[in-house]
Amino acid sequence: MRSTEWIGLTWGAEYPVVTVIGAVGEVIAKHAAPTDLSPDGLADFLSPYLTTRAPAPVLCAGLPRMPADMYRAVPAAPMAGSLLMETPDPRVVLHVVPGLRQAKPADLMLGCETAIGGMLAQEPDFDGVICTVASQSHWSHISAGEVVSFQSYLTPVLANTLTFNPPLSDCAGQGPLDEAAFAQAVDDVMARPQTFAATLAQISADAAISGVPENLGWSRLMGSLIGLELSGARPYWLGQNVVIVGDGVLPTLYKSALATQAVQARLLSREELSLAGLRQVWAQLSKG
Repeated sequence: MRSTEWIGLTWGAEYPVVTVIGAVGEVIAKHAAPTDLSPDGLADFLSPYLTTRAPAPVLCAGLPRMPADMYRAVPAAPMAGSLLMETPDPRVVLHVVPGLRQAKPADLMLGCETAIGGMLAQEPDFDGVICTVASQSHWSHISAGEVVSFQSYLTPVLANTLTFNPPLSDCAGQGPLDEAAFAQAVDDVMARPQTFAATLAQISADAAISGVPENLGWSRLMGSLIGLELSGARPYWLGQNVVIVGDGVLPTLYKSALATQAVQARLLSREELSLAGLRQVWAQLSKG
């Protein structure tokens, strides 16, 4: 087996992602980790890549249950070094990227700051808004290499909860996107956000009365959820240079929803940018 130089570990999406980096910066292995992975269980899970000869640096973004006083206050650069945390196994040296916090309105970001840092390492002159989509979504105003302010939404959590629980679990299962229904739902909820909850009730009623296909119900549900978020986040995206950072289906829906509002956003991979951010952390650590 090739020697391990360092290991990246990113939380914040459906599951933690482990990336093992070799001596010349190559990716040796990359795979999902258990959703309940904790710092105490790191060494057991990572044992195939650990030796007793020298401890392996493990660089973490989005470490769960980090105390709020360890977050960095905005405005600030998305990343500024890492925190060394104790682990029960001497084979692991744990370096944690701190999250960001905002006093008014109260907000926290944990994990996505590393992806933002990875993007700014590639595009240092970027000025605009980055919407990171993971377990939460965060709209961040970026200027002069700093996160000036941000606003978070639980839309991804709501989407997961609603699609996997009655009454919508039987009539809004994920399927091919009905683009017309999705766009109409975005427009409707942005024009009349007060109808949001009623619209959700109508989805299940239409399925029971008229046998509306599940993918149509899902398209209406996702359009309503994301449209409601766009309504609240309008000060961030209106007239701005917008980049969406995420992986999977949900970020593509954000891009489509913004397109209905004449905003042509770019879509970039959160996993790739998070690794780019961790590479920046490793470069700083290597300098001593």
